[in-house]
Amino acid sequence: MLYFDNASTTKISTNSLNSLVKASENYYNPSALYEPSSEVKKQIEDARAFVLTKLKAKSGSTFIFTGSATESNNSVLASHITRKDKKYLISAGEHSSVYECAKHYLQEGYNVKFIPLNKNGSVNEQALYDELSEDVVFVSVIHVSNETGAINDIKQITNRIKEFNKNIIVHSDGVQAIGKLDVNLKELGVDYYTISAHKIHGPKGIGGLYIASPNKFKPFILGGGQEFGLRSGTENVPHIMAFKNAMEDVKIVNFSKHKAKLLENINIDHLLVSDSSCVDNIISMCFKGVRGETIEHILEDKGYLIGTGSACNSKAGYNRVLSDIVPKAYLGGAVRISFGEEITAEDCARLGQELTAAVKIYREKTTR
Repeated sequence: MLYFDNASTTKISTNSLNSLVKASENYYNPSALYEPSSEVKKQIEDARAFVLTKLKAKSGSTFIFTGSATESNNSVLASHITRKDKKYLISAGEHSSVYECAKHYLQEGYNVKFIPLNKNGSVNEQALYDELSEDVVFVSVIHVSNETGAINDIKQITNRIKEFNKNIIVHSDGVQAIGKLDVNLKELGVDYYTISAHKIHGPKGIGGLYIASPNKFKPFILGGGQEFGLRSGTENVPHIMAFKNAMEDVKIVNFSKHKAKLLENINIDHLLVSDSSCVDNIISMCFKGVRGETIEHILEDKGYLIGTGSACNSKAGYNRVLSDIVPKAYLGGAVRISFGEEITAEDCARLGQELTAAVKIYREKTTR
């Protein structure tokens, strides 16, 4: 099988897996007071310091390890959506862990406003700025769209927001940005930034949250006071070590040739959502008059695994992000293809040919 769904998850690397296994043998509780536990605690702090350095974090900030990016995102919103007389701006292109959480608060009576998208899935910046007012206290804009690969200019967005009111909290989900963009948190200027291990060849079940000013964050999980009291619970040391190893191995790979090879071999009408300004490892496209799920299964039989969008939205039966930017006639035929380092440009060319054939087969069968 050739795997073209790396935006959904990635294969854990050998180095990351080895570090997970090795750390599992050193099983001591980091909170205990004896020497072996102190060594485990030091390993956690070394991993934390490494991530902060890797992301070029600002002085005085911190990074906490969480159970997932979903937990990180939920915890930020829970910390700051607290008053019904204030306003909260959320881009309509957020991952479901932000969007559904924000929708919950909206249903509870909080003044949550979803900001519309451009045709490629990026946030409409002018619409965002038009919503800025004295009662706005929190903004969340994803860095790279998990659906289309659209890049939001977080540095510019944060600067504009902070110029309007320096006290507005800015959060960005950076899960899809790590390994695709050079992330410099000091330059981005955000208050919070979310990352995840399993998108960069680390294990599932471990995420992280950058916190620029720890004194502003209200803990989402209470208990034994681990992670500076910001996220209680005995630390998942093996996964933290594997996360660190994955971050050590992260490098930006250019997939422009892969994208070009794929697109030049799709010889059937389609709507390309991911334009040239998007990251080159995620391609979202739609075919009129077909079902994306059926195309996915046809290709699976041919040895190619692709997606129809975020796996977190698969049970909904439709693609929420694309429904705002794609004509209804194309919406059901959405597919998402995302590359990994094990895929070659020639593999992409063959996928383009097989995708063309799959759409033709579907249309022939349904028009008889």
